[in-house]
Amino acid sequence: MQLLLIDDGSRGPSLLAQRLASAGFRARRVTSVAHSLVNGAMEGAAVVVIDQQTDSNPSAPAIEQLRTAGMRQPVIVLTARDDWRERVSCIEAGADDVLVKPVHSEEVAARLRAIVRRAAGSGSDRIVFGSLELDLKGRCAWSNGTCLDLTRSEFWLLRMFLLAPERTVTKQEIASVLWPENPEISWNAIEVQMARLRRKVGPEQFKTVRGLGYRIIELPATAQARSEREDCAKGCVTDHAEVLTQPSA
Repeated sequence: MQLLLIDDGSRGPSLLAQRLASAGFRARRVTSVAHSLVNGAMEGAAVVVIDQQTDSNPSAPAIEQLRTAGMRQPVIVLTARDDWRERVSCIEAGADDVLVKPVHSEEVAARLRAIVRRAAGSGSDRIVFGSLELDLKGRCAWSNGTCLDLTRSEFWLLRMFLLAPERTVTKQEIASVLWPENPEISWNAIEVQMARLRRKVGPEQFKTVRGLGYRIIELPATAQARSEREDCAKGCVTDHAEVLTQPSA
């Protein structure tokens, strides 16, 4: 899952980002709200984390600036200020959750998954879209009850579509999730990843929107959809790191 992490960068490398990576989150880190609003920093992010590293500055103005700029992603604030007024002001400014530090990274990860589920209109760990089903926590996916043997990148890509099934996912958004450190990735590399996902999920499941990107299509589940999902462990996404490389021309 791609997230945008906003902090002041004053303490060097983010330990939070490193710990969240082990829970399946890819953090794109910026050092100010202004930086998050340029160069497409928010594209592809499922959630935004504001990590207030000192107790000197309130977080509410930063949230208001993001919301005013049109940011629709859920926001979680990690605040160093143990003051109920700060928590109330953050929520009223548009935060979805506020945690007072120190806080365990495991709790942050659990709350991130919860607010993403709520944003997707789901109160559980699963997203159901026609014949497709996605387990956010177990990182498994099914089509008509059949487990899909997806790589980690394919799972993230499918998850991106299912969290926003009503709109076109642009090629820029796909690149920002699969290659966050390489914004100059070629369109060919994106098309290769989409071709692989289409082969596994089904070519009829996606529509190409010429010049923009792709949209997922809802297909009804069949009457014979299998339910033996517990036996399909081989189709679940493993925790090994997958390095994506740009195909050679």
